[in-house]
Amino acid sequence: MKVRIKTYDGKPLFYETSGACAFDFKSKDTVIFEPGEFKLVDTWTVVETPAGYVLQIQPRSSTFKKHWLIQVNSVGIIDQDYCWENDTIKFAYINMTKEKVIIDAETRIWQWMFVKIEKANFELVDFMNNSDRWWFGTTWIK
Repeated sequence: MKVRIKTYDGKPLFYETSGACAFDFKSKDTVIFEPGEFKLVDTWTVVETPAGYVLQIQPRSSTFKKHWLIQVNSVGIIDQDYCWENDTIKFAYINMTKEKVIIDAETRIWQWMFVKIEKANFELVDFMNNSDRWWFGTTWIK
């Protein structure tokens, strides 16, 4: 699959290993998070997601362990039509500590992956064909 990408430095994105399903992204600038601070961090990158796919953005598994940052929306969804010249992808993080956190430029703290999707054809109904469920969540647990 061919993907058009505009990066801030003109360098292509790549997978770190042959078994990687997501590609890492580095911070462009040094970013400082004050204690408890929420911040949108701009990647200054635009990705034209191919038809039939969604681009998901997620923190790397080491991001919290190394930097104590949590991506606020857990998984970010980049739609196929978010690819205009200034539609740069931003990550929403919050500093969960009582200390200042500094992310140096070129630090890998994000990962992106393409996921194949299929769009649903919705059918509006007046009644669902199920009996009443008397539990919530986990099967058979009240």
